[in-house]
Amino acid sequence: MTPIPPHRRATTVASATTVASASAEHLSRTRPPVEAPEGGTATDARTVPGAPPAEAAGVPVLPTQGVRTGALPPLPPLDLHGAVPVLDAVTAEPPAPLPELAVLRALVRDAARRAAALLQGHVPEAHDTVADIVRFTVGAGGDHLETAAAHLGLTSLRMRHLTAAYHHGGPHGAAACLSPQPAHPAALAGAEAAIRPLRPSPGAPLERHRDRLTDPPAGVQLRHGPDGRWYPYADLHGTWQPVAGPHGDPARAYRAARLALRQRR
Repeated sequence: MTPIPPHRRATTVASATTVASASAEHLSRTRPPVEAPEGGTATDARTVPGAPPAEAAGVPVLPTQGVRTGALPPLPPLDLHGAVPVLDAVTAEPPAPLPELAVLRALVRDAARRAAALLQGHVPEAHDTVADIVRFTVGAGGDHLETAAAHLGLTSLRMRHLTAAYHHGGPHGAAACLSPQPAHPAALAGAEAAIRPLRPSPGAPLERHRDRLTDPPAGVQLRHGPDGRWYPYADLHGTWQPVAGPHGDPARAYRAARLALRQRR
């Protein structure tokens, strides 16, 4: 390394001293005065006895030029419809014990639909585990009906009836189909009196059992749901199948079952 001549070193030291002095003078002119305590006199920060420099106190001196102050600009609106379906780009099946890729995609679509409904202010009804599985199956268009039936220990036909009950009556309709609860005798007696004028064979015996009234000659059955509504069933092809039209009025539910029979025969 080439040594610096003495006269060059002196010039360099002098220049550095000049720059340091100019910087100190600039800081002394721009540094704000320290607010005086009550009853005291305001002094400049550089004249406070025993006040260490910011660097010596461990406080960094930050540049303030070019820094913008004030409120942050508003965020752009959230566009959920423009979301990219990430799983569509995945082709390999996930490792066990994860569900199959088709099931994962259906779960993501289902979650997106539920999130969109919540954002629009739709509050979903309470679901238990069984009702939620049925809800997912209905939303998936029946593509996973066999898997759901195996998970719940039901036959495919029973699972179809359960999804139809959910389609017509939501989680309460599913409960009336799969988990009947005994209805109060007074509720059954009132329903029997309400439908008597509508029966094609009023003198034929009417069966009462737990939560349901069954009119065998008419091929109509009413089931009392946990929400207090009556869920209509029709005897189609030798099995009781849920049909549209649950109602708090048993007479209207009875008419809905009769209408379904006329339309399907």
